[in-house]
Amino acid sequence: MSGSDSVLRIAALGDVMLDRSVGERLAANRQDFACEPLRKLLSQCDLVFANLETTVSTRGTRFPRQDPNVAFRSHPDTLSFLNDLGVGVVSVANNHICDYGDEALVDTLRHLDAAGIASCGAGGSPEAAAEPATLEVAGRPVSVLSRVFIYSASTRGAGAGRPGVADHRIEPLLARITELRGQGHIVLTSVHWGIEYGFDPIPHQRDQARRMLEAGASVVLGHGPHYPQAIERFGAAEIVHSLGNFVFDEPHEWANKTFVYTATLARDDGRVLESQIHPVRIVDGVPTLCEGQEAEEIAARIDALSRSVASRSPAELQATNNVYFRDIVSRVLRMRSLKFATLPPLSFYSDIGWLNLLRKLRPSNLLRSLESWRRPKWNE
Repeated sequence: MSGSDSVLRIAALGDVMLDRSVGERLAANRQDFACEPLRKLLSQCDLVFANLETTVSTRGTRFPRQDPNVAFRSHPDTLSFLNDLGVGVVSVANNHICDYGDEALVDTLRHLDAAGIASCGAGGSPEAAAEPATLEVAGRPVSVLSRVFIYSASTRGAGAGRPGVADHRIEPLLARITELRGQGHIVLTSVHWGIEYGFDPIPHQRDQARRMLEAGASVVLGHGPHYPQAIERFGAAEIVHSLGNFVFDEPHEWANKTFVYTATLARDDGRVLESQIHPVRIVDGVPTLCEGQEAEEIAARIDALSRSVASRSPAELQATNNVYFRDIVSRVLRMRSLKFATLPPLSFYSDIGWLNLLRKLRPSNLLRSLESWRRPKWNE
């Protein structure tokens, strides 16, 4: 705990996936996940957040077009790992909460509630999905709002009598941030977005994050790329573009090099007084605090990304947009749904350039885009 009446301390963890080999290891060798140094670090915080990138259920049927290797369903017993770390709130607004249908989504919310872990970003109706998780932290109301901007084949929005994720449109989110801030809440926003296995935030999402801060959020907590990304400060607020992974079993080097983000907030108005990253290495799915040269390497990478993010050239920004557009086209073609094309705002397509856009949509270019993404993906 913060130990002070004037401040509160938060910690944020990246993607937590408790299925596949991670779930098997948790069941067979629970002691491997003792993570004592991490537990000690997190015990000093008043609130610990994580992105829960899995359903939690023993029921449900996998969505037919979702690749079995990236359809996640974890046993309810695995939530004890989050309890051990002191996680108090999770986002379930991500591209895997609908992997096993309505039953598993509803079970996930029920099991989290039973474990004493608040959740946000999905629910049984549009209204429930959009609601924040509001907790009293060090005597102050703290609200966490969560949205998802990366979809998988299984992802769907909540509807009348239909569970799903919250509406991803930015304007209602900004209005809710302002409303909560006006009610005296400290507001944190959690956003599942970005380009998988990339270090650079998508330009329009960086703009959206800044608008969230302007609306009253103290910190924007990004996740989704599986790689860590830049941290930016605007006034007395911060954007963590991507927290990377925290518990996962992916093979890529930087999917296993990450950090825990901690911040000390003013208790009266949520100003970020100071923040810090704590480098983490994931080994066989288990997160471990780093020391020495490895910690310095991760910290130096995040520092370099943070220093350069605001000064990227127009060509670099266009290159990032092009990568993102190819990803959208690939998902539309492979998963046979236009929903992926509705996630970015119209300004994204104008940034691409309408003539450039038409050129990219030529059949020959579409085929190349599809072919480039046919290789197996670990998480989509």
